[in-house]
Amino acid sequence: MAAKYFTVGSVATFVHHRGPTTLPGRPPAATSGATVLCIHDAAGNGNVFTGVLDALADRHRPIAFDLPAHGRSGGLDSLGAIPAMAAQARALADRLELTSPVLLGDGMGAAVALEAAATWPDWPSAVVVTGGATATPAPDPATIEQVRAVTAGRARRQFDTTGYAPDTARAIYQQAFGEWIKTDPRATIGDLEALAAWDGPARLGAIVAPVVVVVGEHEPPDARAAAEALAGAVRSGRVVTLAGAGRRGVIEQPATLAEIVAGAAEGVPA
Repeated sequence: MAAKYFTVGSVATFVHHRGPTTLPGRPPAATSGATVLCIHDAAGNGNVFTGVLDALADRHRPIAFDLPAHGRSGGLDSLGAIPAMAAQARALADRLELTSPVLLGDGMGAAVALEAAATWPDWPSAVVVTGGATATPAPDPATIEQVRAVTAGRARRQFDTTGYAPDTARAIYQQAFGEWIKTDPRATIGDLEALAAWDGPARLGAIVAPVVVVVGEHEPPDARAAAEALAGAVRSGRVVTLAGAGRRGVIEQPATLAEIVAGAAEGVPA
């Protein structure tokens, strides 16, 4: 997997990409297909998109990155606000000379992608959101307090095994755990608080790009209802079911998710 660092603001930002490597300090080489910029979930990093990037690489230019204090990027703390994360994504895109990208957001990254599309309406060509995407993310306060207890040394880190399809292979859990432990729980608290503070309904009306809301086949009815509400709140939104997946579609069914993203990039309904 090709990867390199770029300085965005004052933060060394780790970028995952495909295609031929380029000189240090230069963005990944452009291709004839669409650029897809992937934005990860709370406590995640860009490496969770490995399967998606691999599946898109033949026809498109997929790129993922680690937000500050996540994965292998610099920084000690979460940016702490969804608009700040959106600004970081846009600054990285400008640094990499990415124009009119398809934004793929997972979980918290869905809120970041939607915020970016609302802030710069003419920037993304399309937005694809997954991982329990909703206009009103509301992290469980008990979850935040549990992570606080971990940072204070009063509790052990507990891997979240919820949200997966019933027949998820052990290797998927191992992959998810391996990525999850790369981010300090102090950054996770900032992520969760940022999600809780984001006012999605106030931002969605500014989005003009097409929005595809992906719901896993095995997600509960309330997740589908939230997806339908989100799709209905933007000018051009639709819901697509991801077969064989729960909420963790980026690692459960990356190739199928990539097909949905490619369809959004090419303007083809899934």
